[in-house]
Amino acid sequence: MDQSASIFKSWVPKWSIKAIIFLTILPAVSMLAGYIGGISSAASYYGLDPTDIQFSIVLYYIGIASFFPLERRFFSYFASKSYFLMSVLLFTAINLTLYLTDNVMIFMVFRYLGGAVTVALISVSLNLIFAQYHSERSRVLGYAVFYGTLLIANAFTYLLNAYIFQNFDFNVLYLAIIYIQIPGVLLLFLCLKRNMRLLTKRLPLFNLDWRSFLIYTTVLILIAYVILYGQYYDWFDSIRIWICVAIIVGLLTIFITIQLRSKRPFIDLAIYKSRNFRLGALLLMLYYICKGDLSVANNFFLEKMHLDSYHYAYIMFFNALGIIIGISITARFILTKRNMRLIWLTGFAFLLIYHIQMFYVFGSEANEQNVLLPLFFQGMGNGILMLSIVLFLITSVPESKSFSASLSGVSFRFFSFTISLALISFMNLRQTSVHYHELGNTVTTLNIESSKRLQLYENIALAKGASTLKSKVMAKKMLGKAVANHTNILFARDYYYYMGLVIFFIMLGIALLPHLHYHFRKIGARLIPI
Repeated sequence: MDQSASIFKSWVPKWSIKAIIFLTILPAVSMLAGYIGGISSAASYYGLDPTDIQFSIVLYYIGIASFFPLERRFFSYFASKSYFLMSVLLFTAINLTLYLTDNVMIFMVFRYLGGAVTVALISVSLNLIFAQYHSERSRVLGYAVFYGTLLIANAFTYLLNAYIFQNFDFNVLYLAIIYIQIPGVLLLFLCLKRNMRLLTKRLPLFNLDWRSFLIYTTVLILIAYVILYGQYYDWFDSIRIWICVAIIVGLLTIFITIQLRSKRPFIDLAIYKSRNFRLGALLLMLYYICKGDLSVANNFFLEKMHLDSYHYAYIMFFNALGIIIGISITARFILTKRNMRLIWLTGFAFLLIYHIQMFYVFGSEANEQNVLLPLFFQGMGNGILMLSIVLFLITSVPESKSFSASLSGVSFRFFSFTISLALISFMNLRQTSVHYHELGNTVTTLNIESSKRLQLYENIALAKGASTLKSKVMAKKMLGKAVANHTNILFARDYYYYMGLVIFFIMLGIALLPHLHYHFRKIGARLIPI
């Protein structure tokens, strides 16, 4: 029997179901992507440092990662339609609170709660997607549609942000998210059958492992704090970083002990015995770190190419097109059981091409046409790697442990996403400082080119009516700004160069892994004969 027929009313066209689910997921995705595209706007509105806004982004991830295990019990206990309605109402209340307050503590707490409630919306949406396909294909095609939706939704969100950040205060974003969810929610409730249930097995709500949940949440928050604020406080020169690390080690020890002794663990640690799971986890983290550098190019797009927010949103649709094509081809290859290593090599090859192209774009007078193809290739790499690595990670363990694998996958994505933010911040500070000092030693009054540039800026200032003295001051400020812009471009080139090398070695490792594993086993057999 077609499972979709038992969920949706008979008059609902199948093609419209996916569109309705997309409209339902979009607001939850906007909670994350909206901040990534408006860190400076959020920092200005709340009077915070950009690192604080990055921490609020990570808190949203932590809410998703930590509440994931408990959410399954709630999802199976309540009727699906009622559960979805409760989630929507909570999501609306959280966004309304964020819209009405400018208190930093409330802002941080409700960012976390927003992530926790988003798990419920994602859980319902994912099960609705799975119901659209035959059981043998549902996992592959379901994840393809789900992750494709999450990735391409960023382009739509950037377009929304462009309108909001140019015309309103930052907090209007929360109001816009509330309005955006109305069409999808109304259409979904209209199309769903009254007593439909996505899970037939009902799990009781007693004996929920709140202890593990609280420990796990605290550990993730402290890890994020150390990674993001470590540089800010000079790492282990600060007593607060030492205290956080000590608490992390202590809580992790307690958490692992509880899981090993529990009959129904929060996370089944037996999944780490699987070599394929460990390989999948490593690849997932490396992929997230490599793909995070798109934010490095944003400054180049906005400052050097002078793209406004609308044009930036439009060119990101080429990235979305690459994602759709990449994820569609990958789903087809996985269903036909193509070699997974070749799929990974193809995905990382597209990311490497993107990095090489952008490296040269940073050093030229680029325009919109120069970045369309690199963004398309970046989307292709994202689509191929996201789907293939996630499915490999989940299927690397027995089906009874697949939920723990999924939960761990979410945690790995949080961890690598946080590392990516911190790495970009560290490299930006380091490389910008290095290049600024190098250029500072070159840009002097004794340098002919520097003198010519200063004279040019003085002439510009004089032409605009400035006095001779003021024109000299303005010329020095303009030269300083030009040097700062140039150092930012040099930092971007450096970062893409190093990330390109990392991707190359990842591809080399993927290509040689079976041969290396064979030789390591051979050497081990000689050293430790059985």
